[in-house]
Amino acid sequence: MPPIHELFVGAALLLGAFLMVVAAVGLIRFPDIYCRMHAAGKASTLGMVLVLVAAVTLLLFAAESPQWSMAVRGVLAIVFQFLTIPTATHLLARAAYVREYPLAARTALDELKDFLPTRPDCPEGKE
Repeated sequence: MPPIHELFVGAALLLGAFLMVVAAVGLIRFPDIYCRMHAAGKASTLGMVLVLVAAVTLLLFAAESPQWSMAVRGVLAIVFQFLTIPTATHLLARAAYVREYPLAARTALDELKDFLPTRPDCPEGKE
């Protein structure tokens, strides 16, 4: 494998691992579920995609003959990650808001209050 490809694979792996660690730290350090969902959605998506890009690059350039079927699966995994992780974190944050999960004390503005009802499945006054 040419040295430039090795450098690219190494950089993609290191940056991807770093972003996943940043996402994990964000899940621990951020004050409420909404900020945590942001960390989980953004940093982990890009981190996972960088690791998959490194794997696809290795499949195409490291072997004597490129493994196209595995590389296509890797590209499909990248597309799947871009479609599912942000959607899942958005739906989890919306479900937390509807179930009235408390906002952080530092949150000064609730812009969703006028647009998104809370607990539509619960009759008034009953839990």
